[in-house]
Amino acid sequence: MKSARQLSIAMLALTGITALFLSYYMITEPSGSSLGFPVYLLNGSMFSDYATPGWILLVTVGLLSMFVIVMITLRNRYYSVLIMLQGAIVCLFVFMAILLLDETFLIQYLFLAAGILLIALGVLQYQRKIMSETKKPEHPVQKSHHHKHRKHK
Repeated sequence: MKSARQLSIAMLALTGITALFLSYYMITEPSGSSLGFPVYLLNGSMFSDYATPGWILLVTVGLLSMFVIVMITLRNRYYSVLIMLQGAIVCLFVFMAILLLDETFLIQYLFLAAGILLIALGVLQYQRKIMSETKKPEHPVQKSHHHKHRKHK
């Protein structure tokens, strides 16, 4: 379980830090020139520049990944579900980017693979959690001490 948790933290840190980096440049340089993103990619989408997608990336992938890392570190009882949720959000973000941009890039496939891996790691840890909870010994049934307190004739 420890190695799955550590791998989850590593994957969340990788996706989160990458998202923080990309979103910073998307917000501060909305034309996309600092990242080599041509503005024509946004033609036909609801976005006129990269600032709004940058804010969405910052919150949904960057900050939320850091929050899930904190929950794992604190061993919050729902951390495995949060890992799966973050993996699904990463995948959803990539699918939306592919649909909006009408082109695909290597980084999208890498993020998609990371999202799928996060979902798998979350499922693995959730199953282990369920298994460990079902194997816990039940409280032993207390024997009646009634016989000790009977009156002897």
